[in-house]
Amino acid sequence: MTDKKTTLRNANTWIRLAYMMLFTLLLMAARLVVSIVVFVQFLLVLVTGSDNENLRNLGQGLGKWIYQTVMFLTFNTESKPFPFDEWPVIDPSEGYSVRAAEVVEEGEFVDAEDGDDEVPSFTASEDIEQLDDEQQQKG
Repeated sequence: MTDKKTTLRNANTWIRLAYMMLFTLLLMAARLVVSIVVFVQFLLVLVTGSDNENLRNLGQGLGKWIYQTVMFLTFNTESKPFPFDEWPVIDPSEGYSVRAAEVVEEGEFVDAEDGDDEVPSFTASEDIEQLDDEQQQKG
């Protein structure tokens, strides 16, 4: 019984609960920000044909921060994410751009040749039927 009282009175656990509540609220706000970034990026691709590098980096940073926050909330780590730690490091990523429909790179399409140059078939051929007949006669 004293073990349960000790764990219930542990101040570190109650402090962690306060941090967890704070990060849960921040996580809900981050969800809204990610939704806005996704919507704006999509509009930019529709209008300009390419994405915005700053928004792409913000989305990557938010994604990493969300991961760190979920790891903290699920007791997988004791380290608290931003603002109690540094903002996650952004890895350089290649941007998105729309390719014009008329531009076709060489080698993307293969011209089909006319002719029946020994195209493999998945049906039984006469040669296989003859082999089967020969095996039946021997057996």
